[in-house]
Order: sequence, then C-alpha cells, then structure tokens
Amino acid sequence: MPPHSDLDLKGIHLAPTRELLGLRPDVAVHDLTAFHRGVECDLTTNEAGSALALLLNGNGNMLERILSPFQLTLTDEVLELQGLARRSVSRLFVRHYAGFFRGCQREHVREATAKTMLYSYRVALTGVHLLRSGVLEPNLTVLAPLFGYHDVAELVALKQAGTEHGPLADDLDQHHRRRWPELEQALVDAEAESNLPAEAPNAAEIEGWLISARLSALTSSDRSNE
Repeated sequence: MPPHSDLDLKGIHLAPTRELLGLRPDVAVHDLTAFHRGVECDLTTNEAGSALALLLNGNGNMLERILSPFQLTLTDEVLELQGLARRSVSRLFVRHYAGFFRGCQREHVREATAKTMLYSYRVALTGVHLLRSGVLEPNLTVLAPLFGYHDVAELVALKQAGTEHGPLADDLDQHHRRRWPELEQALVDAEAESNLPAEAPNAAEIEGWLISARLSALTSSDRSNE
C-alpha cells in the first residue's frame, strides 16, 4: 500500500428479514471509519435490496463491488450474486461511467495529481470496455495498453512511487487532459455501437434471488429461536 493511503472496504449486507417487516427497517447504507495500525479504514455496506436496485439501474459501483476479484468472503451466495450481476449488464451503465468521468475531470481540475488523472482514464475506459464487450475490466494497467494509451504507464509509475498526490508537471498534465474529449466520445460511440440490451434482462431473476435469500434468512432465524 502506498504511503498515506487509506483502506476502503465495500460490501453488501442482507438485513434480518424480521427487521425489514417491522416499524424500524434497517437503513440502506452503513458507514464506519476506524484506524488500524495507523491506517484509516473506511467500511461502507449497502443493504442487498437497495444494492440490487442500483445494479439494475446501471450503477457501476455496485457492479464493480460484486464482481471485484478481491472478496473477503467467497460463499455460494456471493458466487450466485456474481452470476446475476454479469447477466444484468446493459447499456444503462453508460450513464454511470459518463457521469463519473465528468466528475473525475472536475476533481482533476481542482487537484491535478497523478491519482485524479488515473481515475479519469480508469473510469472512461472501464465504461467503454463494458459497453463493447459486456465484460467488466476495471484494471487500468490492462485497459490502457488495450486501447493504445501506453504512456499511461508513466502515471502509474508515479502512483506506485508514492507521489500520486503531488501535482503533475504542467506539460504532462496538459498532454493527458487533451485526451478527455477523445475519451468522452469513445463512451458515446461505445453506447451507440453496443450490442448490450437496453436494460437488465434478468430483473425478475434478481428479484427472485433476493426474495429467496430473505425467506431463507427468516427460516434460519426461526429455527435458531426454537
């Protein structure tokens, strides 16, 4: 982990079914910040119902969270959920990645660091690749050479050297900023040429999985109280 980096943990939790049926249902999002051995650790989990609704609406954060190769636990339920997520990919995801890309540009204008520029590349190219192939690939070291942006490796080297938060040299900064219109157009073209469905084709399957999971949790709870 580079110096001064924090640790972000993202997850999805299933609220106890009885709490959902009661007067005070579980909140949709839980946030916790703690320090471990001097490292700031941020945990965010979304309740499964809200997380899956976001997924069906084309939320890339939920797609990346579910399909991340870095899972703290890999249960049968997680594997089932990953299969559902892969089958849910649609053209709706362009809204997330295009909006996120514009946000990354604004953040880079404020900070102009290697980290913020890398985010802009990562978000745009992840979206383009997803719309073209239907496959999630969020690793910029894979995406950048795939799309011909070999000099992004210089930014990656700066990040790995621990200088990700320092300002970019002006000529280097302007070189990469000039690609923003190209990347934005690539997202537009990828959506226009995409063979993906207009919306998630498996919404009923996802809802059925959620209902089954809630009923199973309720049955298990009843057995433990006997």
